[in-house]
Amino acid sequence: MGGAQPLAATMNGAAFLGVDVDEQRILRRVENGYCDRIERDLDAALQLVLDARTRRETLSVGLVGNIAEVLPELVRRGVVPDVLTDQTSAHDLRIGYLPAGLSLDAAARLRETDPSGYEARVLDSMVVHVQAMLELQRRGAVTFDYGNNLRGQVADHRGMRDAFTIPGFVPAFIRPLFCRGAGPFRWVALSGDPADIAATDRAVLETFPKNEALARWIRHAETKVHFQGLPARICWLEYGERAEMGLRFNWLVKKGRSRPRS
Repeated sequence: MGGAQPLAATMNGAAFLGVDVDEQRILRRVENGYCDRIERDLDAALQLVLDARTRRETLSVGLVGNIAEVLPELVRRGVVPDVLTDQTSAHDLRIGYLPAGLSLDAAARLRETDPSGYEARVLDSMVVHVQAMLELQRRGAVTFDYGNNLRGQVADHRGMRDAFTIPGFVPAFIRPLFCRGAGPFRWVALSGDPADIAATDRAVLETFPKNEALARWIRHAETKVHFQGLPARICWLEYGERAEMGLRFNWLVKKGRSRPRS
């Protein structure tokens, strides 16, 4: 999970370290431009990220490794990220999470020969994983869960109720936006023509010229976000702004300048 996270980080000026046990997943993100580079050694990956942060440069590095092994090592080394989150598929004990100490092939074999033993090893790794997150949170990292049930797994099966001192992403960051009427606004070009999305991008920038965060997103999305299927776009607008943008899109369609459907 979380293939867009490296790109989201660099779009917002960050130096990013992501960890995935599956090398092929990182390679795909490097090939499509969502992640800058792949590393297989923690020392090398950390040096790249920390140097980029010192130079205030954006960089995303995908490290091939197991997060239940990498995070405790960051704790041991005293490396505290500014922001820490997790997007493992922790809701599924059987196929969503790889326990520490196993390769992809070894994990696949163990799942077949000893499924209950595999799940027990997964839970043990999750405990270590969450303990490291809690410690980095105590040391100052802004830490949150991304709705993947990691906290619930260790709380239900290992009694780690303190896991819920790690907030969820939606209550911590999205709910306050909802409270003021801000939310996602999506549209798709039924024409299939990317030029129609480009026209709507320009309209968004013209309609809200003082919204710097919105402008940064639109400009980055134009060049870095790949269309899958029909060209589409999303952005966050506040109460009343979505209606205003919808009227603007209707005007574009009426004038023949674009053919989106919001």
